[in-house]
Order: sequence, then structure tokens, then C-alpha cells
Amino acid sequence: MTFWMKAPPPRPPAAITAACALLALLGGCSGGGETAPAGAMASPRHGHTATMLPGGRVLLAAGLTKTSPLGSIEVFDPRKNAFEALAGAQVRPRGWHRATLLKDGRVLLSGGWAGPAIALREAVAIRPGGAGASAFLMLQGRYDHTATLLEDGTVLLAGGNDGRSEQRALEIFDPRAGKTLPAARPLLVARQQHTATLLPGGGVLILGGAQGDGARIAELYHPAERRTHAVRGYASAARSRHTATRLKDGRVLIAGGLGPERTLAAAELFDPKEGVFLPIQAPMRTPRQQHTAVLLPDGRVVLLGGWGGGEGKTLDDGEVFDPEGACFAPLPVHLRAKRRLHTATLLEGGAILIAGGASDDEVLATAEILRVPPRKPDGGC
Repeated sequence: MTFWMKAPPPRPPAAITAACALLALLGGCSGGGETAPAGAMASPRHGHTATMLPGGRVLLAAGLTKTSPLGSIEVFDPRKNAFEALAGAQVRPRGWHRATLLKDGRVLLSGGWAGPAIALREAVAIRPGGAGASAFLMLQGRYDHTATLLEDGTVLLAGGNDGRSEQRALEIFDPRAGKTLPAARPLLVARQQHTATLLPGGGVLILGGAQGDGARIAELYHPAERRTHAVRGYASAARSRHTATRLKDGRVLIAGGLGPERTLAAAELFDPKEGVFLPIQAPMRTPRQQHTAVLLPDGRVVLLGGWGGGEGKTLDDGEVFDPEGACFAPLPVHLRAKRRLHTATLLEGGAILIAGGASDDEVLATAEILRVPPRKPDGGC
């Protein structure tokens, strides 16, 4: 069975010298945007997670090869430009799980897909310093869910697939007590491959991943009530496999994804102050799903890779959303490999680690460092 083909029937990068590659890692090189190779992972993987740790390293956990789930964990050290195995760390093999950095420095790996119709109930809290791990049981097995760190240090686990179908299940993990508790009510609609975004004030926007009449309904989770309420009005499009990125002003950029019939180039904003969706008139440059989105230090958002385009294929390009002009500009450099179901993590200094993923015909062990060029002096796209 092939595990990495989740899409529906589902220019070469600029050369970079070794010296410039090192400068790119440290925040140097030219202002035109650069990519540089990072050390390869020990295992090819997609559907994995990447978590930025205190101190600047990145923990990459589990995922899927072309034939089976993985349980290995690796750490990327930007100073060495290399991946290293996390000593003594191994979890039950899984993919399409979620990873959340807890306030005590541990990384919570929740749920995951472990084989046909197998959705794990297990959640594992890993201490990256090597002091072992603690395992807990969620109330329900799930994968393709969301796991959002709330302001009080608990984790909201929402939706996902239990091995049979998408779910409404909503629970809160308390790392201090080492257990999960049910929310006051489940989600309004069943969801998987949705997004959940922490908002200013502590609420959570839960969007997408639903079908049928509820496909365009978004929900706001209220921690004090431990339940969700429907957002006023509807999202402009039904979508899953999209991204939702909180901007510096608190609004949320919702970009791309899979619609009922096709991969989307549509994007919109959610305004938490008014509780409404706002249209973005300019479409994305390329329809894409299974991509990544990274908030840059200057407030822009870069979308990378994914599946889509006009021909339905894995992408090696990117585009940058500028909130000042509410528009998308093409990224002037291409990735060193076509990637979807990869991870993209903002490093200290502003560069981005892009790791793993799947191309059209293989799962990747490679990684690369991207530095996005600065905003144009005159602004806009």
C-alpha cells in the first residue's frame, strides 16, 4: 500500500557556494533570496512534525516512508547544519500525528496513523534534553487532527479521523495532571485535515476539513466555556489541507487547500475583532494544497511547495503574502526539490528549514535552508 499519495488523482534552483550557504544559515548572503542544502535526515519521511525548541534546534518526529510509518526522532542543529538522532528517543511508529511544544519544554506528540484503520490514542511527552518520555492515553484515537497550545498551558485536541471517519471529538490535555478531559461539547461539525489557530485573547479559530452542509462553517473555541460557537457568517470556500496563519495584527490568513472539486488559489482573512471573514481580492499565484506557511519576522507570510498548480503536480515554487497590500508575489527562488506534506520551520535569524515531504514519485530525506528576500522598499507585490 502506498501511504504518501494523499493528493487527489489527487527551474532549477540557483547555485549557491559553500561559503554563501554558511552565511545563509547565519543570516547573511545577498538580499535576493537563497536556498542552501541542509544535511540529510537519516530516514526519508513525510507526514512528520517539526518543532522549534528553546535554543534554536528543531525536533523532527515520526512520519511515513513510502511503505510504512516511522517511530524515529531526529534533531536539526543549525550551527552544525546537520541532523542527529535524539538519544534514547523512539515512539510507536506513526504519521499524520501532531506535535505541540509545552510550556515546560517538553514536546507532546499526539495521536497518529499507525496502519489501515489504526488511529492511535497514545500521546507521548518527550523531553528533548534526553530525560525520557511520558505516555498518556487520549479519550479517543485520532490522526489528521489539530493540537493547539492554549494560554493556560493546556492543549486543545480537535477533530481528526478515528480510523473510520472524521470526528467531532474535542478534548483538553492537561500536562500537569497528565491526562485529558472532554470539552463541554463536541465540535459543531466533524472535521479532519482542518486548522486551529490561537487568537489574541485566547480563543481558537477552527476552520475547514468538513463536508456537506457544514463545510463552510467555522467555529470559535472559548476556553472559559470549554466549547465552540459558530462564527458569524461563512468562510468564502469549503477547504481542507489548507494553511491558517496568524498575522502580527491578530488577523488570520487562510490560504489554498482542497475544495469540493479542485485545488484552490483562493485566500481570505479572518478578523477576530469583528468575528468575520474578509475577502482577499487578489488570488494566490498558484493553486496549492498540502503546502506550508511561515510567518516571517517582517510580518509577511511565505507559502511553500504543495500539490496543485495548473497541471496537478508536486510544486517546487512559493509565494509571499504581504498584509500591507493584501496581495501575493512569487518567491524569486525555487526550492531545491518538489515537496508536499513537508515541514517548514522559522529558525533564529529568519531563515527557514524545509525538511522531508513527498515529490511526485518518492519520499524525501533531503532538507534545505531558505532565506526569503526582504520586502521591496516601495512595498506591495
